[in-house]
Amino acid sequence: MYMIGIALGTGLALLFFLSRREEGNLLRKVSVFLYKKGCIHRIPLLNAHHVQQDLESLYPGQSSLLLQGDYYIQKLQLLLLVLCVGTLLGVMVHVKASMDGSLTGAGELLRPFPGQGERRVKLRAWLEGEKLGELTVTVPERMMTWQEARKLYGEFWEAWKTETLGDNPSWQEVFMPLTPAEELEGYPFTTSWQSSDYEVLGRSGAVRAAQSAVPVTLIVESRYQDFCWEEELELLVVPRPVGEAEALAEQALEAYGLVEECTSHRDRIPLPEKLKEGRLVWREVREDHSLLLMLMTVITAAAVFLLKDRDLHRQVLRRREQMKESYPAVLNKFILYLGAGMTIRGAFQKIAQDYHTRHRGEAQPLYEEMLYACNRLQAGVSEGQTYELWGARTGLPDCARLSTMLTQNLKKGNAALLTRLGEEGDRALQEDLNLRRKKGEEAGTKLLAPMILMMAIVMVLVMVPAFQGFGL
Repeated sequence: MYMIGIALGTGLALLFFLSRREEGNLLRKVSVFLYKKGCIHRIPLLNAHHVQQDLESLYPGQSSLLLQGDYYIQKLQLLLLVLCVGTLLGVMVHVKASMDGSLTGAGELLRPFPGQGERRVKLRAWLEGEKLGELTVTVPERMMTWQEARKLYGEFWEAWKTETLGDNPSWQEVFMPLTPAEELEGYPFTTSWQSSDYEVLGRSGAVRAAQSAVPVTLIVESRYQDFCWEEELELLVVPRPVGEAEALAEQALEAYGLVEECTSHRDRIPLPEKLKEGRLVWREVREDHSLLLMLMTVITAAAVFLLKDRDLHRQVLRRREQMKESYPAVLNKFILYLGAGMTIRGAFQKIAQDYHTRHRGEAQPLYEEMLYACNRLQAGVSEGQTYELWGARTGLPDCARLSTMLTQNLKKGNAALLTRLGEEGDRALQEDLNLRRKKGEEAGTKLLAPMILMMAIVMVLVMVPAFQGFGL
């Protein structure tokens, strides 16, 4: 936990340091370098056409090349930031996994200090180069006085027999290793046991293969302060088919049990180096998730890089939705100003200028597009071309129809322009009403699940006492 806290704190500090948006920032310099190289080699991921269109829609009047460059540099900064932090955390996890090992270079297992409890360690064993598999050994803490207790020995004895029997069906059919425990949680007894035949039932509880059924007596001594109980268990070890590797693994566990018992007063347990069949080699199985963390870092970084384009397009869709909501108000102002005798250009500029003068708070995209169009008019672009570009930039069919009406009136003249604008205004109001009704229905649908959950809770609160009252 201490190392994880250090890794997390270091990662957050690195995140804060690397995320500062300064021109001289090392991360930004690397991102600019990568972007320039990507532009030189024309990498598609750094030159998407739809991204350019979305940026031009979101930021009218600004240079598309500068917008695109800044956008991709920010994406590369975020990508490098995720990779740096994820790699750092992966290295810290790897270091922690290496430091938490119990097996020393001298082939000894470190014991826990008194009070820390026993530790289970996974080991891999090789016998003369042949892998025996993964073996799990228990490393007890150093010997100390046991004084925690409960009372009833009868219950303890039955529980101890059940625990020791393990996966065997009964004491008359023993073929799996026994799991005798020195103590059981919640009971004040410590136990020791002896086997009448260690060739069949070893000290660690391992059962050796037998050609026929062999009776064995298990003598168990239980102690609680000055009291002592001695029991004899008659069990029958029966043969079972086992593979050669499994039998050798059981012998290795038994050899470890003998060494552990002989060195209970020492801080370290020297692992056995030999069996009758040859030399024994041990390797600890350590939990190291650093590679998985680094793989997840790469996947997360790629997802962040690719999904950022989707977020950009969502901003464009939200912008068009805001334009849709503002369209009826803009159209009504057009009708009002044209009816008062203003020209089309004067009405267009009047609407944009009023917004620029009085607007406070969040920007309204449709009016921003009108301001951009007014700037083009002042720059000398013709009215017809300006209105057509305004309708195309908004991306709304409504604005495209309005720009077409305005352009046709400039080219051919149209005495019925106000009438057509009035019809368009009625249609826009009806669409706005339908849109708001649709949003209300969607909001009601989202509230349906919480309402059903609340109704279910109320029904449970009412029905449970009722059934309890009937004695059901």
